[in-house]
Amino acid sequence: MLHPHEFIKKIAPAAQERYKRTGIYASCTIAQAALESGWGKTVPQDMKTKKYSYNLFGIKGEGPAGYVECPHEEFIKGKKVKQMAKFRCYHNYEESIADNERILMLDRYKPFREAATADEAAHQLYKCGYATDPRYGQKLISIMKQYRLYDYDID
Repeated sequence: MLHPHEFIKKIAPAAQERYKRTGIYASCTIAQAALESGWGKTVPQDMKTKKYSYNLFGIKGEGPAGYVECPHEEFIKGKKVKQMAKFRCYHNYEESIADNERILMLDRYKPFREAATADEAAHQLYKCGYATDPRYGQKLISIMKQYRLYDYDID
């Protein structure tokens, strides 16, 4: 498994490229991937086949490499609930980041994209309905601060 600094080094180039192209903060992308995937340690894997999904963001459905089925936790009406779900599979992390970008370019995420700071963007992800955890934005900000991810928000 990757150490957090190795994980950052591995996905930072794709996050920074995305920042240059779209204005989506690289710091937010890296923190979101870290939080959603446990620094790459809890990327969804199929419960039966152990197929690795490369899904850094916990995106459900079917991806370019199919899907995996596994248990996960979600907040429903303020309570943490365990349930089975299908998660998209990708061929690599870059493909996962590109798919996450496609989703975040939808109209509903416009307030996220227009955020004046990475911290505001982190809070907007929850407000726009990306996550069900009411502390999602604060968790991202904590990761961004602890690992100095704001340094990756450069042109």
